[in-house]
Amino acid sequence: MNLLTDSLKDEIRECYSRFLTSRAFNARYCQRLMIAEVARQLCETRNEATETYPLALIEAGTGTGKTVAYVIAALPVARSRGKRLVISTATIALQEQLVFRDLPDIQSNSDMEFSWALAKGRRRYVCLSRLDALLQEGASGNQALRFFEDEFASPGEEDLVVYQEMISKLASGEWNGDRDSYTETVADPSWRKISTDRSQCTHRQCSYFRNCAFYRAREKLIDADVLVANHDLLLADVASGGGNVLPEPADCMLILDEAHHLTEKARSQFSAAVSLNMAMTHLETAMTLSQQLEVSLQAVDLLPQLPGFSQLEQLTDRCTDGGELLAELRLLLNQFYEKAIPSGRQSRFRFPCGKVSASLIEQGQSMARLYGSIIQLLELWHGELERAMPTADLAQRTALESWIPSLGGLIARLVQAQRLWDLFTQEERPDLPPRARWIDFSEDDLIVHCSPISVAETLADSLWSAFEGVIMTSATLSVGGDFSLIRDELGLPLQVRRVSLPSPFDYADQGQLRIPEMQSDPGKPAEHNQEIAILIPELLAEKQSGLVLFTSWRQMQFVISEMQEPFRSLIICQGELTKSDMLDKHRQHIDSGAPSYLFGLASFAEGVDLPGDYCCQVIIAKIPFTVPDDPVGATLYEWIDANGGNSFEQVMVPTAALRLTQAAGRLLRTEQDRGIVTILDSRLRSRRYGQQLIRALPPFTLVAPG
Repeated sequence: MNLLTDSLKDEIRECYSRFLTSRAFNARYCQRLMIAEVARQLCETRNEATETYPLALIEAGTGTGKTVAYVIAALPVARSRGKRLVISTATIALQEQLVFRDLPDIQSNSDMEFSWALAKGRRRYVCLSRLDALLQEGASGNQALRFFEDEFASPGEEDLVVYQEMISKLASGEWNGDRDSYTETVADPSWRKISTDRSQCTHRQCSYFRNCAFYRAREKLIDADVLVANHDLLLADVASGGGNVLPEPADCMLILDEAHHLTEKARSQFSAAVSLNMAMTHLETAMTLSQQLEVSLQAVDLLPQLPGFSQLEQLTDRCTDGGELLAELRLLLNQFYEKAIPSGRQSRFRFPCGKVSASLIEQGQSMARLYGSIIQLLELWHGELERAMPTADLAQRTALESWIPSLGGLIARLVQAQRLWDLFTQEERPDLPPRARWIDFSEDDLIVHCSPISVAETLADSLWSAFEGVIMTSATLSVGGDFSLIRDELGLPLQVRRVSLPSPFDYADQGQLRIPEMQSDPGKPAEHNQEIAILIPELLAEKQSGLVLFTSWRQMQFVISEMQEPFRSLIICQGELTKSDMLDKHRQHIDSGAPSYLFGLASFAEGVDLPGDYCCQVIIAKIPFTVPDDPVGATLYEWIDANGGNSFEQVMVPTAALRLTQAAGRLLRTEQDRGIVTILDSRLRSRRYGQQLIRALPPFTLVAPG
């Protein structure tokens, strides 16, 4: 059953018509198709029997105008159903583009009346309590927070100058406490000292609550029609049960822009890691912190009100037991060091197929249980401290506001460690993909990792069945029109609606594809690198501008080292400047009439917009296959092959095709652009999968190798 009424269709048409008229735009066929698809699919009712769902994968290439299409279609539908619209993007930068450019443009030119708000995590906002405490206490810092040197190291003189400037700008109203709106760049270590997370926040009991930047921003979310989030925040919110920062999923319709990032974002969100050295430090911190906390509470006459602290000796015993267990675990894990493969300054051992021994499972489960008992005690104390806040006098309140965040921070660290051992030792169904498990060995430490190789079931439960309707869109979702890879990765129903919109570009006329006849094979890196180091300057010299994409840092650095002046001075290489500064410098050179060429890695294969003369050619050093030492990918391939599949054909080639398409997509950004894509990989001609990769690319005119 579809709930798209004639009146709703008329409303959407009128909004779109007004937008086009106001902007003096002509209607794009692909944009009209997208508007129709978004509206139709969000109006579908969920019916398992007929396999219809309010879900859709919509591949919409550059030039479609995706944002206009999905906002103009989805917002009226959401309102008609009494729902709010959540738009999730891959990065905070894309969020801000929506909030500060796209949504105001749509509203002012379509006459649609709606409100919007930017949703970001607590860490993106300054914590006034911490900022004020650091300024009052100076370099000595808050002694309660000094337990966590990784986050609460004492500020230096330069930090204090910055913090004082922040206080002044907050007081004058020049700044709202949002890190991304601060006029100067603040280094991550400096920012962590003055920001907080949920575990360390005292919420409404904080003395600074009325002026809290995070809660002020959150108030704007309450009544907003459109909430703009990013994938990390969305996944973190649903992982914690939903409704913590964003509204309850059942009350929303969801647009996932740049949806091709979701699988990796979800794997990261649902993975865990723990350093054994840091784990031991946290157990020692638990004992020291609890002892000093007892002294501090006794000094302000609070201890008699807190009966839970009578169990201090139990905590000491449990932490001591935990230290012994960690030592035993270290001995067990160190047995794998000889089998570890060196990688830079560390060595890595991956458990084949994610399987670990019975003895390691037993020790890990014991560690998880012990963490649970320690956390239980600390949470008891944390709760007692919070309940003491409303009736506390000034001295008591000062002590509580100092210690509650420290205790909360410690609990959060221990919960993360417990989660690692829970996941690491969890029994898995043989018919489902296992988790990847591996150890990174460094000179004096080892880090234990556990990550899902598939997030399909998790996303099916937390997103697709939870939200009222979901549209997933991106420029690259399919491999030559086949959506199987992303459908299966995301756990979408087999019959989910899949649409690949026609491009507004005339690829055959605007672009060319060149695959030179190479003498070397990328399987022999030294020979291939030497050959491309000779070819790349010759190819670049054909045009005034270009983007060269490499698959590894080592490869890019070798090619750079082979460049001779004056050509070397024309190259702007990733790592020399920030990405935005690189692009600005490149544009300035082109605008002045000088040649300029960008060298970059995978991050430059998407999200780089260089229309017209800024990018006349794209050179791709080799097919971007998945890195072979990636433990998650390796475990996935093992599992597929062990179950009768072919990981190379099912995953590696389609993934490489998507990445290759993204890279080639940097060439044409407008309907007036012209240029050439060159791929320096002989396997496109010599291997059976080469034609599959070529067919997945935009239909450029294939030119002679030259």
